[in-house]
Amino acid sequence: MIFYKNIKKHQSTEEKNLVFSLFEDGMKSEIDDSVAGPNICKNFYNLSYSDGALKTGLGFKDLEVPSNTEDLETCHTYYCMPDFVDEIEGLWLDSYYSKDEGRYEYMLYFYASDKKLYEAYLIDTFYGMVFSTTDALTTYPFFQCHHKVGNQDCIVFFADDIMVSFCGPVEYNHTGTPALISCVEYYDKLFGIAKTNLNQLIYTTIKNLNEWTEAKSTKIDFMDEKGFFTTLVSFKDYVYLFREYGITRLSVFSSKDDYSYTHLYTSTSKIFEKSVCVCGDSIFFMTRNGLYSFNGSSVTKRCSDYDDYFKNLDNTNCRSACLNGKYYFATKCKFDDDEKMGCENGEYVNNVLFEIDIHTFALNVYRGVDVRDMVAIDNPYMCKLCACFYNEYKQHLGQLEFNGKTFNDVNKKSWKSYSTDLNCYGKRKKIKKIVLKTIGNIQLEIVSDEETKIINFNGDDKEQEKSVCIYGKTFQFCFKTDEAQCEISKPMIVFDVVS
Repeated sequence: MIFYKNIKKHQSTEEKNLVFSLFEDGMKSEIDDSVAGPNICKNFYNLSYSDGALKTGLGFKDLEVPSNTEDLETCHTYYCMPDFVDEIEGLWLDSYYSKDEGRYEYMLYFYASDKKLYEAYLIDTFYGMVFSTTDALTTYPFFQCHHKVGNQDCIVFFADDIMVSFCGPVEYNHTGTPALISCVEYYDKLFGIAKTNLNQLIYTTIKNLNEWTEAKSTKIDFMDEKGFFTTLVSFKDYVYLFREYGITRLSVFSSKDDYSYTHLYTSTSKIFEKSVCVCGDSIFFMTRNGLYSFNGSSVTKRCSDYDDYFKNLDNTNCRSACLNGKYYFATKCKFDDDEKMGCENGEYVNNVLFEIDIHTFALNVYRGVDVRDMVAIDNPYMCKLCACFYNEYKQHLGQLEFNGKTFNDVNKKSWKSYSTDLNCYGKRKKIKKIVLKTIGNIQLEIVSDEETKIINFNGDDKEQEKSVCIYGKTFQFCFKTDEAQCEISKPMIVFDVVS
């Protein structure tokens, strides 16, 4: 009898560990899956990066303000909107020096659906009392600017041929003023963009705008390829004119008709006027090609890693603000998934608020909120981003928080990787174990080219380990949670390479 040696081959395996240590590195929206590393984020929202972990993301709660300047820590909800007002349509801020109080008073103005402009103190001594109301602006104000009449600080609103100015506690209404969509003061002159001719600048040397008429104005016409005028900005001792497709610097000299202009930048894509915002020593703005910054002489492309969010969207109704070194941009954005968050479950105008650090360009994505307008409150007594909204929150004034909720509604949160070969190209792998630490209940969805599995983790203050058995050559990892508060850290994937 002949005995043959057993020559059957067995698959050899090699165990490896993969640690998701790059939560803090943001995302790259324009990398192909075939070259993306296993730790690179493809898409995320309603979560923030901090200290190498995924943490609770942005949210809104009702605006809170102090009732006096002596106790700024004790705040109450800002009940400044009358009960009969159906929705808030626009927000503005101003301050003026009160001789009676011997200090600056800080005011919030809001235009409501009853076609009235309301003025209320931000230091809310009277718990919601509106200081004054005007019904002179029967259409939404196009623009507001700050002005002085003598030594008195004023805020001025323009709507069609009506101008309303609040000079301290006194209100003035003036008809016959040129209809403007944007204006700035530059030394002793005021510049405006004419509503009736968007290729025309109007400026005046009138020191009291309540005496201003179109006949007392000088007009400058530009007819070139850079498009209509949209926004004027006073910045670094110049006036900059933002146009649909470019930026022009305007210089005006002592003589009434002595001026010059320099075309500084031509854009290949439309500049969205409501995205233009001064942030420190730069002006940020958005086009369909993405985000840019302007330093007064040159334009630089920013945040290219996020261009899949920004490109080819209709940002006509966008809004922007800057606070504490962050550029905030509310707009409409499409996400590469089948999910619906917050306002996306119905009709909406804007569905996302981006927070971008103007120094590091780190990004936070707040998805599912329909911001209508926002202002940065930054004074000696408080520092808050305040917003009003469309749809279900239309009667709310909100302040931005890292609370993971939109008022009482919890924001769904997600972080998704690219589809990755775990740095083992062409080899079949078996994921055996998941190790992580989480505060708050989460789901980890793993999608391979062979199967899909969902692993649930309950919140705990200790590190957790769960056994998994999922095969494939490529894998995509998606962390999800419906919890308001969360923190996911130290995730580790343990897998075998089957050769």
